[in-house]
Amino acid sequence: MPTDGRILPQLKHTSPLFGSGDTVYIGGFGEVTEIDDPTGSIRRLLELLDGTRTVAEVHRDLAADFPAVTAEEVTAAVEQFDEAGFLLNGAVTPDGILADHELQRWARNINFFGSYAHLADNKYDLQRRLRDARVTLLGLGGLGTHLLLDMAAMGIGHVRAVEFDRVELSNLNRQILYRESDIGEEKLYLAAERVRLFNPHIDIEPVSLKIGSTKDVLGVIDGADVVISVADRPKMELAHWVNEGCVLERKPLVTGGLETQRAVYFTMIPGQTGCIACWRRQVLHEDRVSDRLLTEKRERQIGGDNAAFCPLVTMTTGFLVGELTRLITGIAPPVAAGRLMQLRFDDYEMTESERWERLDDCAVCGKDAAMT
Repeated sequence: MPTDGRILPQLKHTSPLFGSGDTVYIGGFGEVTEIDDPTGSIRRLLELLDGTRTVAEVHRDLAADFPAVTAEEVTAAVEQFDEAGFLLNGAVTPDGILADHELQRWARNINFFGSYAHLADNKYDLQRRLRDARVTLLGLGGLGTHLLLDMAAMGIGHVRAVEFDRVELSNLNRQILYRESDIGEEKLYLAAERVRLFNPHIDIEPVSLKIGSTKDVLGVIDGADVVISVADRPKMELAHWVNEGCVLERKPLVTGGLETQRAVYFTMIPGQTGCIACWRRQVLHEDRVSDRLLTEKRERQIGGDNAAFCPLVTMTTGFLVGELTRLITGIAPPVAAGRLMQLRFDDYEMTESERWERLDDCAVCGKDAAMT
């Protein structure tokens, strides 16, 4: 551990103390907590939580001004402030976790993670988890190019990128890693080369492959911590293959896409959420119209109008890498686990579109399924 075992409670910079008189306020960045403080003891306690004192030392210094305050009361107050998310441990250091270059490159990330950290956490370790993570990315089109660049920017250390397609002129309204001079070239190696220029420390493993089976999926997700699928051909079959592969190998799956004027995404966690097959069965029983639509899309190979608009692509990938971050770091549970979230371009409102449960008798992920 990067501390000597000490806990030095520190009020976070994102939770500043302000106000005067009989009331103190903590916060100010979208959320403010108001606390009655007629004696001034709470203000003094919070002032002493500066990351240089143990809890016992905080009590010692507080008791100099407020002798009636007990050690138990101080301990309870510190625990309450920690539970509320106001404190981090001033004793933590990056020693043995991140190098100097990493501390500078990911400084803003680390500050962000610090806003989520509690006394038992180390914000530097959260960035290390990104660095050590292994992600398989299926697809390097509109969503995939944004995702690869975003992962490099946030410090993901290892990405296996899977793609088979070549650059076309119509790709360039949203596929941000390619140029007009690249038309006709393979996307895979261009994307890897350009992202390495941006972050030479990322390990990108390019895999030239058009997925055609669950076996193909198993080959490219081996060793991954999380799978992100934004490939779209063949759409219906690919979702089935990726679902089976991720369930078999117990790999969390984050996936999404665009449907003209809306963006959708969801997260599947084997053993915790229902899988795509569970979802499909529940649609069959609960929504006959949607079931018929899905069936005809598969039978007639209906792929939609191929509409894609860069601002909507960008918003979608933000949510996808947000889910990825939650899964890898554990700072919060994934938002879209077992439910389809949608964002409509009309009003930018994020809502739950569908929700499904894990079915015990699911042929893919159920209790008796061969794959589990």
